Amino acid sequence: MDLLAQQISQWFAGSGIEVTLTTKHIHDLSTVGYSLNSGIYRYDITAIRLQNGDRSVSILPEQLWNGAETGIVALHVEAPGFREVFYLSMAPETGWLIRREYQSAKDNVLMTEERFFEAVDRLA
Repeated sequence: MDLLAQQISQWFAGSGIEVTLTTKHIHDLSTVGYSLNSGIYRYDITAIRLQNGDRSVSILPEQLWNGAETGIVALHVEAPGFREVFYLSMAPETGWLIRREYQSAKDNVLMTEERFFEAVDRLA
């Protein structure tokens, strides 16, 4: 998430869109079976908020594992009279995959800069 936050901050540098990084405290039950003794199911992770007047994008980590996906992050786009959700997950090699809320994981596509800006176009 830290690398994604750096990338997004770079993409919006000088744009007038406010980028805010915060820490989200997660109780991630998807990790319980992997961490019964270590307590790793509770952790802090970076969250990202983009703001342009009354339009915003929130990028919020949700859980580490969900079936075949790893690193599940919800991307909420909100504008007056509009709300859309996308899901990001970590790509097998590097980077991120993206899909719309009602698509399945098999519909994931590699998240390029172009695809990211298509998803958040209501921010402008």
